Amino acid sequence: MPTTDTAFTGVPAILRRQIKLVLASAATVLLIVLLYLLNATPIFSASTLIYVDPSNKDLLTSEGTASLSGAAENARLESEVEILRSNKVMLATIQRAALLQDPQFGPHLSRIDKLKMALGMPAPETGSGNAALTESLRRLSEATTIRRRGLTYLITVTVASPDRQQAAELANVMSQAYIDLQITAKTDAALASRDVLQAQIDRARGQLSQSEANFDRFIDDNLDRLEQEIGTEEFSNLRQAYQDARDNSLAAQSRLQTAQAALDRRNWDGLLDTLSSEAMTSLDRQRREIRDRLSGTTPGSTQAVNLRASLLEIETELERTANDNLTALETTLAGLRENSASLQGNLRTALLQGNLSPDSLSQIYALQQEADIAQRQYRTLLTRMRDLEAQAQVQVADSRIVSPAIAPLHPSAPKTGLLLGLAILAALAVGTGLALLYEYVVGGVVSQQQLNNVLPVRALATVPKADLAPGQSSVADLIVDQPLSAFAESLRRIKAGLDQAQPGRADKTARVIMVTSAVSAEGKSSLSLALARTYAATGKRVLLIDADLRKPTQHLQIGHAPDTGFIDYLQNPQNTDPDNLSFYVADPKSDSGVILGRGQSRIPTDQLLQSSAFENLIKQARSQMDVILIDTAPLLPVVDARYVAPMVDEVLLCVRYGRTAQGALRDAYAQLTEAIRAETAVFSVLNLNRFKTSGYSYYGSYGTQATAPAATSAADPAPAQG
Repeated sequence: MPTTDTAFTGVPAILRRQIKLVLASAATVLLIVLLYLLNATPIFSASTLIYVDPSNKDLLTSEGTASLSGAAENARLESEVEILRSNKVMLATIQRAALLQDPQFGPHLSRIDKLKMALGMPAPETGSGNAALTESLRRLSEATTIRRRGLTYLITVTVASPDRQQAAELANVMSQAYIDLQITAKTDAALASRDVLQAQIDRARGQLSQSEANFDRFIDDNLDRLEQEIGTEEFSNLRQAYQDARDNSLAAQSRLQTAQAALDRRNWDGLLDTLSSEAMTSLDRQRREIRDRLSGTTPGSTQAVNLRASLLEIETELERTANDNLTALETTLAGLRENSASLQGNLRTALLQGNLSPDSLSQIYALQQEADIAQRQYRTLLTRMRDLEAQAQVQVADSRIVSPAIAPLHPSAPKTGLLLGLAILAALAVGTGLALLYEYVVGGVVSQQQLNNVLPVRALATVPKADLAPGQSSVADLIVDQPLSAFAESLRRIKAGLDQAQPGRADKTARVIMVTSAVSAEGKSSLSLALARTYAATGKRVLLIDADLRKPTQHLQIGHAPDTGFIDYLQNPQNTDPDNLSFYVADPKSDSGVILGRGQSRIPTDQLLQSSAFENLIKQARSQMDVILIDTAPLLPVVDARYVAPMVDEVLLCVRYGRTAQGALRDAYAQLTEAIRAETAVFSVLNLNRFKTSGYSYYGSYGTQATAPAATSAADPAPAQG
């Protein structure tokens, strides 16, 4: 593995490191797309092309309609597009194509609904009524696309369906329904306008009748005075003729009403007196004779029955003849009225042309003008209403189908080639994104620069990977065995960074450096021993304390198992012989002293690190040593390191390459900053060495492993390096 920091930067290097994650995520995306393509139902799309004429058509006029402006035409076309998308057109299509009974567009259970039923959950109702119609409307709307082609007058109606023939039929049915509804709308608009005009016509007719009646009433009331003002014999004769015609008309009307009333009551005598018809008189004489003969017969006899039948025939004929006479009388009355109206008109003309007084002439002209205005208004409204009735009968659509849909040969979806291409791009993007996410957010730290970005402390160095030679129990042995190796050089770089942070102490006491990590198996114990040997090589008096009381490993690092451990001393410092401290030994490969542990603790040890025995030990060591290194437990699994932190001058946080989660690092740093003093300097180091562990995390399971051993012996598993 490369040993330089730059070897682990850049996206290509990240992708190489995370190749398994990239391939796994890419394969997952591709598999999902392939499964979709294998299970997807082919969808066919058919399109109908409609031409919309923005000008309104009127078959009753030969004049062309005025052209619309560009903005108005665009607004008209966009309006037609929205009308095509409306529920009214969709509902008409559903009705014409009987889609409520169609398996594709009709109400049916979806896969999710079927799954709910399989799980015993109630499925939604899809039977009939508004719910079924709404569901069919939704399905048809989702399968339909209405789009205007650019800035043309053409609209495309596209319908998608698993059945290619159905797709074409629905596109054509929908287009025809839209055109038919357009004609219906225009027809309804014309009829609605006609209905509005009808009320105006009735009002105009009343005004016309009133104005004519006022004119006639004025003439009738002032005829004697007007005749005197004119003073001509011709006008007097015209007046007499008009009065005679009106009297005859009134007499005929009275006679008609009397005869009709007599006929309704079947009063034959009164009817004969009024009409004076020889045919009716003859029929009435026969009726009287049959009735007299009937009165002398025996009721129910054959003769009586025959006579009654004859009487009924005579009365029926008499009634028919009476109706004929009434019709003739009505015709006569109409003629009399027409003659009277003609004479009245002549009388009006004569009055207007006569030598009348100014007052009479002004009154007549005012009445005549009022009558003429009412007549023109009535005639205009009546003509417009007849035009609207004619338009309602000959309306044509402003749109037409220029290219009906035909059944497509190839499905429009799914687009296999496009989906596969997008799937490959998506797979690469997802894989790359997950790799970067794992590298920079979720996963471990992979570069010294990244470590500087994750934690707001200085990263002193990157410790390269080092392989153990035969006979070596720890990578710390390389400090002595291979002092010119890259591993040894990285430790000297760490030492230089620590020294530069605190070049010297005013009280000339030893510097206390705590080496810790966020979680276990980060290599902090090996780093502590290697750093102690690095300081010892410069002639410093060095003490290394294995304060990881939960899981001490320094005795495994140097290959020495003491009879008692540091935890035994902290538990009973008064019972410890100062001349026989078996847990304090000299490092076999350097001049540094090491305080060793012996085995995993079965009890919480944080109270031991808060004891006066531990504090006195640190104070005594400060006066006798130059550098004190304390190997503590990890920060996150247990709290022990938080009680050691206030006693130290510098903290070195060991981070394993690509392993420690960045979130764990931030949490550990937050805990550390709460525990240390304000003047304590914190540094980090990136460790590339890989460590073999059994998978048992003592820290994480502390308190649940009641049977954890009280101590380990020299026969413990192979030496650990962390």
